Amino acid sequence: MGTTPISFASGNNSSNGTRVNWTNTQVSSCPTPGTTSCIQLRADAVGYAVNQLISTANSSEQATNQFRVGLYPFIVNLYSYFPLTTTLNGSASTAGTINYAAAQLATLLDTGTNASLGSGGTHFENALTSMNNIISTVGTGTSTSNTLPYVFLITDGSQDCQTQWAGSWSGTGSACSPFWNSATTIDPSYCTTLKNRGITIAVLYIPYQTIQNPTNFSNKEDIYANANIPNIPGALQSCASPNFYYTANTPTDITNALIAMFEQAVSTAHVTN
Repeated sequence: MGTTPISFASGNNSSNGTRVNWTNTQVSSCPTPGTTSCIQLRADAVGYAVNQLISTANSSEQATNQFRVGLYPFIVNLYSYFPLTTTLNGSASTAGTINYAAAQLATLLDTGTNASLGSGGTHFENALTSMNNIISTVGTGTSTSNTLPYVFLITDGSQDCQTQWAGSWSGTGSACSPFWNSATTIDPSYCTTLKNRGITIAVLYIPYQTIQNPTNFSNKEDIYANANIPNIPGALQSCASPNFYYTANTPTDITNALIAMFEQAVSTAHVTN
């Protein structure tokens, strides 16, 4: 399963009397998201939802080591953050478990400090090519040595060709037009390569939020990003395997969608085999 952390920025709006206390400590849960005392990043919501999926997979096993789950976030490069494991019964508070890794997804935001992830943009062309290489064999799911692979792609669907490191920005114009920092959509041909091998791609689209008050800064980067939003769903639907395209926005919907994706995968595997 592959996942890319999605986030949004929150700010201090003093004009309406609402102020954020930035000295508050991080909360482990967010019963009332969106309030000044509890603003939840989408990456945190995704991390919680992935943990719920892992828990569901663990409790659903009908045979030992029936399911293996791995986490592979990406920015410029696909990062083997937590490779495939059959140990799904860990704790979100216990380091070294996939459950803990999922809970910490927000730490992998584009900070420019993780060389394995790279920094700047969103590079589906690198991520999906790498995932295709990681999945070395495609079986039928009849045994632990004959596994049937599924890729769960969680994304806002916007591709950006730029890269950044040590404050230096660059990029190539081949995939993004007219500028390398112009947003575009995923090229479904990278998904087709995996699907043609028998790999199921399940896509969870977490809608790209419109940038408020876009400016002409950096070759109208914000304006291109907003104009790209209507093109995202169709491209992601073309990437997804039949009946494996989902959309969710709120934390609850993200969790429900991931569980539905898992149940759909299990149901499809049973029908196939």
